[in-house]
Amino acid sequence: MRQKKFLMSKKKNQIKSLPLSEIAYQRIKELIVTLKLGPGDQVDEEWVAKALSIGRTPIREALFRLNAENLVEMVHGRGFFVQDITLSNLKDLFETMLILERSAVALAANRIKKNQIEDLQQINSDLRQAWLEKNFLRVTLMNSRFHRFIYRATENTFLISYLDNLQNQCQRLAYMCFSKDLSSYDMQSHAELSIKDHQSLIELLKQGNDIEAANLISEHVKLFQRRVNHFILPSLDILDAVTSSQGIKS
Repeated sequence: MRQKKFLMSKKKNQIKSLPLSEIAYQRIKELIVTLKLGPGDQVDEEWVAKALSIGRTPIREALFRLNAENLVEMVHGRGFFVQDITLSNLKDLFETMLILERSAVALAANRIKKNQIEDLQQINSDLRQAWLEKNFLRVTLMNSRFHRFIYRATENTFLISYLDNLQNQCQRLAYMCFSKDLSSYDMQSHAELSIKDHQSLIELLKQGNDIEAANLISEHVKLFQRRVNHFILPSLDILDAVTSSQGIKS
């Protein structure tokens, strides 16, 4: 089983201090983000409980939490399944992200504190290092952490809650795309541009420039959307190559 090897690699002494439901939540979520539990896969509650040496109740609590975050779906009489990724879902996700991210950076530009600016600088530095190491899980987590820190700077609990939910969805998409090497997409240039966007955004937040910050985050969201689309949608360049090799003419 794919999730068995992953879960057994975790050292027990690293998780003793956390509540059992939080341990289960983090482990199952990591399986989903890294696609070891792929879209449509069922979460084997009994096996996860045995692998983590904890009872079924914390497992269920974790799964209900993941269900509230739209990462798993509960099917009556069958159990919990990882949510599928559909084109319709992606359209809704990016439309919502664009609207809410613009609002978040505009508010943050007027409310962010000096120590929060310093935190963002450190996170972006950690993100750059993760890219250099090609540690795509850490890239995913650091990128998500960067955006969540901006959400905190808004001091708006409703906005933070909605955007945190979107980030949970984005983490799976980000890992799926960032860890896949496509010859038709320059991932290094994407990484450099993404980190550059973050640095520019930090400067705009520091200046309190809410208008330019909102404009920049719009382009940043579109950059991510292009990467996701390139991964999920079939490339017509591939079809051109196939038809050319077969001597098919239009």
